Amino acid sequence: MTMKRTFFFLAAACLCCSAMAQDYTQAYIMGGATPNGWDAGKSLPMKLVSSGEGSALFSWTGELTAGDFKLSNRAGDWYPCFNAPTENEPVVLGQEHRLVYHETAGDADYKFMLQEEGLYTVTADLKRLTLSVVRAEMPDELWITGSSVPGGSAKLSNLPPEGSFMYVGELQLGELKFMTSAMAGDGTEYLVPVAEYVDITGTTDCMATTDVSLPGWEVWVADPVYKIKVDFSAKRVEAGVYQSRDMLYMVGGAVETGWSANLALPFVRDEQNPDLFVFDGELKVRPQYEEPDRFKILGQLDWDPYSLHPYEMDELLPESGYVRVGGDDTKWKVDEGKQGRYVITVNTLYETIEARYVPEDTSVEGVEAVPGWFVALSCEGGVRVRTNEGRAADVAQLFGMDGRLLQSAYGAGTDFVLGEQLPAGVYILKVGSGKLHGVQRVLVK
Repeated sequence: MTMKRTFFFLAAACLCCSAMAQDYTQAYIMGGATPNGWDAGKSLPMKLVSSGEGSALFSWTGELTAGDFKLSNRAGDWYPCFNAPTENEPVVLGQEHRLVYHETAGDADYKFMLQEEGLYTVTADLKRLTLSVVRAEMPDELWITGSSVPGGSAKLSNLPPEGSFMYVGELQLGELKFMTSAMAGDGTEYLVPVAEYVDITGTTDCMATTDVSLPGWEVWVADPVYKIKVDFSAKRVEAGVYQSRDMLYMVGGAVETGWSANLALPFVRDEQNPDLFVFDGELKVRPQYEEPDRFKILGQLDWDPYSLHPYEMDELLPESGYVRVGGDDTKWKVDEGKQGRYVITVNTLYETIEARYVPEDTSVEGVEAVPGWFVALSCEGGVRVRTNEGRAADVAQLFGMDGRLLQSAYGAGTDFVLGEQLPAGVYILKVGSGKLHGVQRVLVK
């Protein structure tokens, strides 16, 4: 009996220890100070910096607001977690704070309190149970260098948010890394992959170092157009051979067809630049739809897999300058005081957006807004176009709702027909005459 009791006691003790054991392979930051707030399902993963017998060091860099936060030991869950030792413990920058590990909910769910908004690096050691917070400094500029880069080096363009960069261009067979100055110097930092012999294609973790001898990425496939995005704060690089998009579509409450992905309005693809897409149409507040003043951009007549968004929710046109591919479902917002015609140009290669609001009584960059200068009507399986006041159309193009160019006419004149035996449906007509330019949806019955 004694041996049995001893056995069961040891077994129970082992189960208890197992239940209380920390996981030293993952850590997450959550809280009111973080971008995703107190949503356990959106807690932010911290990066494993180093792990050994006496240490499990994790780090996270990003924007924090004034507010509270704690750490979690499991994705999408409140517990186990790491708390502050005292209630609303003020964060002292650069000072080492103690962490308290909690397996389950309890009375001492204390948080750390950050006093000021800014860009920070939070470092936690899960084995030593310590935490420190310091201000993070992001480089203003970044260069790509190495034998794979034509000319030896090139400057990356800046993307939002701070610390994000992009390279678009050729890569030859060879190697590359990133550096924080145009020329190597004493203060130069280099970004190199954590692992060795890594192809640049795909998503890889990297680290910052001042050791110029550490190897960089390898380029196994040469191509004239690579796109590389570098997130310096997250120490992450995404790269691949760029593929042009076939089409873009406008969808949203501010759009005539609303939030119906299959009815989204097509952009017009530039004939000279396949990465340039233009939308010329009306955006306004439409109370009949959800989110009546918002919109986003799709890459197909469906919600997935490709969509474009602003970096921040409710960015106003024409103030927005960049598009973000995928990610959070943020949308642009139409200014209530600027409702009407917009000419929106998106460059999918450089991920930029330019929006021009065109009041009815003004011209913008040589494009004169003259409402009603042509009329388009359905006629015997085609579209008949008549211009007003003797203005002859220099060019006319008829597009399907999928963005396909069905017919073009040059020097078309003042009265002409586009299309033959068109199926019933909605089409997009684009007509130009000198500085005049217009786009109209046409219903063919």
